[in-house]
Amino acid sequence: EHIVYDGFRPVTPAALAPWVRARTLIVNGVSKAYAMTGWRIGYGAGPAELIAAMAVVQSQSTSNPCSIAQAAAVEALNGPQDYIAERTESFRERRDLVVDALNAVPGITCRRPEGAFYAFASCAGLIGARTPDGQVIDSDRALCSWLLETAHVAMVPGAAFGLSPYFRVSYATSKADLTEAMARIAAACATLVRQG
Repeated sequence: EHIVYDGFRPVTPAALAPWVRARTLIVNGVSKAYAMTGWRIGYGAGPAELIAAMAVVQSQSTSNPCSIAQAAAVEALNGPQDYIAERTESFRERRDLVVDALNAVPGITCRRPEGAFYAFASCAGLIGARTPDGQVIDSDRALCSWLLETAHVAMVPGAAFGLSPYFRVSYATSKADLTEAMARIAAACATLVRQG
């Protein structure tokens, strides 16, 4: 809800149609906006009976988050929020770097994400291409594996999200690392022999 770009704003169903508020449950976490990835803590907001049911399910399926993570999440949510805009601007710059670089690679297309710090790029134009050693790139998984081995760039195949033939790139790292990674992807893909 905090890391959004280009004037986009998150909207909940309850904000659009107040009559659904009694049936709306909002689940969120502190991982991304507050740089607390790995703390594995979040929160729910909604009608008391839904929250109570959530508590029952959670208590039987996972252990509780540690008290330190709970206290840190409270401080993050209640503390100063002004730094989030600065971080979001930094993510926007990195997003633009990644998307522009991916769109410059023949066979790859990437829409500009409206939030978070991941880009999902289509590699449909590379499916069927051959590597210099004759391997056929027959899926997003094959492309990601080949780029990991050849260019030493790690990406997640879209198949992991039910979204083939796409791949996910995180831009939650430095501009220098992203520039290097994008150059490696471009150089590796330039060696592919594409059909037609």
